Amino acid sequence: MPAPEPPPPSVGAFHYTRHAPRLPALQDGRETRRHAVAIAGGGPVGMALALGLAMQGVASVLLEADDTVCTGSRAICVSRRSLQILQRLGALEAFLAKGLPWTAGRSFYQTTEVLRFAMPHDAGHKLPPMLNLSQYYIEQFLLDAIDRCNAATPGRIDLRWGTALSGFAQQADGVQLQARNALGHYTLDADWLVACDGGQSFVRKALGLELHGAAYEGRYVIIDIELPSRHPVERRAWFDPPWHRGGTVLMHPQPDDIWRIDYQLRAGQSTEEALTPAAVQAFVQRHLDAIGEGHLPWKPVWTSVYRAGAMTLGSYRHGRVLFAGNAAHAMPIFGVRGLNSGFDDADNLAWKLALVAQGRAGHALLDSYSQERIAAFHTNAESAMRSTEFMSPPSRGFELLREAALSLAERHRGIAQLINPRQTEAVRYVDSPLSTPDTHAIAGPLPGEVLADRPLPGGGHLLDHTGPGFALLCRPAHAAALAGDAGALPLALLPLQSDDGPTLLLRPDGHVAARWPGLPPAGALARALARASCIHHDEETTA
Repeated sequence: MPAPEPPPPSVGAFHYTRHAPRLPALQDGRETRRHAVAIAGGGPVGMALALGLAMQGVASVLLEADDTVCTGSRAICVSRRSLQILQRLGALEAFLAKGLPWTAGRSFYQTTEVLRFAMPHDAGHKLPPMLNLSQYYIEQFLLDAIDRCNAATPGRIDLRWGTALSGFAQQADGVQLQARNALGHYTLDADWLVACDGGQSFVRKALGLELHGAAYEGRYVIIDIELPSRHPVERRAWFDPPWHRGGTVLMHPQPDDIWRIDYQLRAGQSTEEALTPAAVQAFVQRHLDAIGEGHLPWKPVWTSVYRAGAMTLGSYRHGRVLFAGNAAHAMPIFGVRGLNSGFDDADNLAWKLALVAQGRAGHALLDSYSQERIAAFHTNAESAMRSTEFMSPPSRGFELLREAALSLAERHRGIAQLINPRQTEAVRYVDSPLSTPDTHAIAGPLPGEVLADRPLPGGGHLLDHTGPGFALLCRPAHAAALAGDAGALPLALLPLQSDDGPTLLLRPDGHVAARWPGLPPAGALARALARASCIHHDEETTA
């Protein structure tokens, strides 16, 4: 076997590690162990799903074709909603320690500031609305959480580096997979396969599936540079600046003095030419000169190119194969809905797949994953597409509208809101089959909505008390009466509501499944819990 390649160059304080491939115990080329869940793709979504399953007590095998975490900044903005998910996965502390929280941004037309936006944030919020962290750190911190999980429960997450999925075949009771690495080829069996293998998904292509939706012509060059700038942590956008007429430039800070610059290629500009070292050097220096930082030393770290699109599969479940993250959908970068949507996919799927894998719920629960997350895609895509059409006008008509809005924005603050990038936020599952409809008018979070975190009178925050399963927020006086009404699934009782607060049934992903103005009628809680988990009393649960 040839000597291993050296790891990729360090970036700031981040040092890469190459992970050696290995073979499991085999008999005649077939793994002797059967897996409950196989996950193709060990990026952020695949690792988050594996951690989510582990929190529910389900083991998984994770096949990652590369032998390191990713190179380049890639997805860098982590939303408050995603941070809440990461808290449940046991990875939050490292994110907060290294990431750069931010709450505001500015937009310029040529050199004039025309918008300053602020995302909701106050002293009652435990987590920032947005946190910047390069994807290699995101993946490393999830990997660290996997190591801690395996230290507590050995073998719960079997992460196989340098191992590619090379084929698979569905069977009545599972999926047979073909894997290969530098040590050889082998067959393994799993009850379920989840494709988290990115925008060029092997699994999606093998099934002959395609993403459908809107693809845009606008192309963006992405450049990471190391720059000792002391500019505040915020998002900046320049429309039609003098140093890049007719285009848009974005700039974001990252840890370790790494700065992300995205700039729009104009019609006729060559992608290959724009990525040459000379072109990168010229553009970055011109941009830094224009914003008053051209005197600072800098060096390029990573470059790439991006084309906007909002596309999805028609279903995220195909028999025993499920899709999540970029394998299931593509999102424009504007409003940072890509990785954050992927974390939401993993959060939605993990508890549902765990219940099905454990034989405690029927397969219809997995159909609800597809239904809810496709509805969320369309909600996200609507906002993302509006932002994309403004950032990268698809026609001359859109360009004229953008020029008009930008030229008027400085004097008319209402028009300036058209420039607002509309950052991602938690999505409500409006028509979820898992939600119990209200029978009374009730104030507070609606069925299908994410329960917002809040500080508690005695200290701490509400979401600190929710665990991996279903939870019931109720008045302290009602806790004893509700203790025996949960039905077949375990339920954590949280007597944290005030004496006049509603009773809320929370799903494991934090969405409200049902609510009552006070004490639920006899049997109502058990029925709502059965509905939220697709367990029907008149049917046998299918494994």
